[in-house]
Amino acid sequence: MIARAFMATDILQLMGYIVANVSDVSNPAFRMQCHSCMSPYLEDQFMYISHLYRKPLAFSEKCDHNNFDDRYVRTKNCSDLCITLRMNDRVGGRRRYGYMRGCMSDILHYNHSVVRTHSSCYLVRLRDLFVSSDRYGFDTSDTVQLCTCFDNLCNAAASLQWRSLLWLGVVYAILQRILWPDGLLGIPPLL
Repeated sequence: MIARAFMATDILQLMGYIVANVSDVSNPAFRMQCHSCMSPYLEDQFMYISHLYRKPLAFSEKCDHNNFDDRYVRTKNCSDLCITLRMNDRVGGRRRYGYMRGCMSDILHYNHSVVRTHSSCYLVRLRDLFVSSDRYGFDTSDTVQLCTCFDNLCNAAASLQWRSLLWLGVVYAILQRILWPDGLLGIPPLL
């Protein structure tokens, strides 16, 4: 009897994987790539939060906001939307920010009414994020920052995107100096 229950669970997990990662090849609009990771200190804590979140593909410091590097973070197919969850934890009496990147469905039993239908970042009380939050014992002041987005790999760190734009601006300025050394009056119009 117990073996049948485990086999049924395995079959359901396999079917879920197929639906999320393999099915609907002809219409990729229902699937997108999202980064999947958590901050490394959460790996030691994961057994305490596994009832709230699915396990990411990696626990890495490359997941954190200031250290984010997509070359070291694996991706997964999502059928809903990409998220970045910034957790505000107290570990050993010190405040710590942890990050989770993945699919919205990686947050188990989430309350659909708190998810915004446009790309944005907003604070959410943990009591509001989970459907049965009473049994988890969240304090009313426990919040997370939830960022949602709807494009491939959109749950990357914003600072890296701004850094890329900054480098693009520097390269453009250098090319202007090389190609048009006469200064502002010698620059041909952009359009």
